[in-house]
Parts: sequence; structure tokens; C-alpha cells
Amino acid sequence: MKKLTVIMTCFNRKDYTLRCINSLNETAGLLADWRFNYVVVDDNSTDGTEDALVELSAAAGTDICVLKGNGNLFYTGGMRKGIEYAKVHCADSDGYLLANDDVRFDSAGVSHMIADMDAAVLVGATKDDDGRFSYGGIRYVKGIKYIPVKPEDDDRTCDTFNANCVLVPGDIFRASPNMDEAYNHSLGDFDYGLQIKRLGYRAEVYRIYAGVCNKNDVRGTWNDTTLPRKLRLAKKEGIKGLPRREWYHFLRKNFGVATAFTRSLTPYIRILLGR
Repeated sequence: MKKLTVIMTCFNRKDYTLRCINSLNETAGLLADWRFNYVVVDDNSTDGTEDALVELSAAAGTDICVLKGNGNLFYTGGMRKGIEYAKVHCADSDGYLLANDDVRFDSAGVSHMIADMDAAVLVGATKDDDGRFSYGGIRYVKGIKYIPVKPEDDDRTCDTFNANCVLVPGDIFRASPNMDEAYNHSLGDFDYGLQIKRLGYRAEVYRIYAGVCNKNDVRGTWNDTTLPRKLRLAKKEGIKGLPRREWYHFLRKNFGVATAFTRSLTPYIRILLGR
């Protein structure tokens, strides 16, 4: 019997979290030779998420380990905590699935992806409710300019990924470092994929979509061009925006000092120009 460890983080969206796990349980039902267990970091939710996960584990026989956060982990911090735990307590797993709890997984697509796991990291791309590509692989084409990589592309190799659904073979997971502590919320998954690439491992988008996940709405964020410049700047520097130190660190680490110096100014120029 092979073992798959699913790692995710959550905060105050109980219904999404339960729906996500239940859809993955349906996937497990299609794979007779695989056993799933879950490492879920609940970042101090106040909507009953933790209790609901404990109840699900007891009622459905789902192996769920709930790790408690302090409310300030955000996405990358939560995933880092889950990965750290899995490296120690689930070190015998054959594969590790990094997942976002807002994905409605397609059991058939994910089961094929798991069955086809080999020596590469497999990225499960998602669609939105209208059937349009939303998240998946990332390929850099010039400097920091990148294009999305989709299941229908002829070349599905990628440099990194959105970690909404990423299947990492056990040996690659154990050999790879955790998500960088420099990041709180965003950039952690992009950087994680680039770290894996630097180790010489291959990543590619799987040929079948993994499920449904709508893109994050830009309204009310620093990318919202209808907001005043001062408010956009404040939101950019917030944890869920693009904080300057984290952005500079990402650029310097992955693209060099010269790129970090010039491109770290780009977001400010965009705000100034109202773009």
C-alpha cells in the first residue's frame, strides 16, 4: 500500500476546507493501492474549522492531523509549518500533495495524476467556474516575465507553479528545502518551485485538469486600479500584498542583484502610473 500525504493550510473557510478534503477522499476511493493522510494547518480559525476537521476524521475514518497556528501564519507560513511536520512525521510517504483548500478537486483527474507519478513534480492545473484556466504551471520567458503553462499545451514543462495542486514524489520532497522563511503569504510557492528546479528536478503540468478554483479577485487589492494611489501603496506593503522586502528577496535570490534592484521598483511605477 502506497501512502500520500496531503498538506494544506486554512483559515475561517470551514465549508471550503471540508469540501476540499471530501473531494480528495473521493479520489482516494478510486486508488485501491493508495492510502491518504492529511496534514492541515488551521491558523486559529474562529468558524469551527478545527472541530469540524476532528469530527470528519472520526466519522469518516480520514487520517487528519490538525496543526494549530497563531493566526499570523498566512499562506506561506501555514504551508511551511505543514511541510516541516510532514518531513518529520510523514517521512515514509511515497508522495506529497500540496493543496489549496478552495479547490474543488476532480477525483478522476487527480487519481490519474497520482497513478502516473514518476520522477517529476506534477502540477495539477485548475479551471474557474466558466471552464477557463485559472492556476497551474509557470514558465519564465524573459527575465521575470512569465507565461502560464496549461494541460493543453504541447510543452508542459515549467519552472515553477501555483501550489493549488502540486504532487511531489517522496524523494524530491525529502531532498528539497522547506518554503523560505522570508515569505509570509505570497511568493512562497513560486520560490519553492524554483528551489526544486535548482536542485535539478523536473516539473511539468499534468495533462488533465485537477479541479475547479476561481482566480483571486483583484478588487480591493493593490492591483485594483480604481483605488487611490495612497491606498494601493498601503495594500501593496501589507502582508497579503507584495511587501518590498519579500519582493526584493525573491528577485535577488532567483534572478540576481541587478534584476532585484531594478524590478523591485516596478510595482511603485505601476501605482504611480495608475496601472
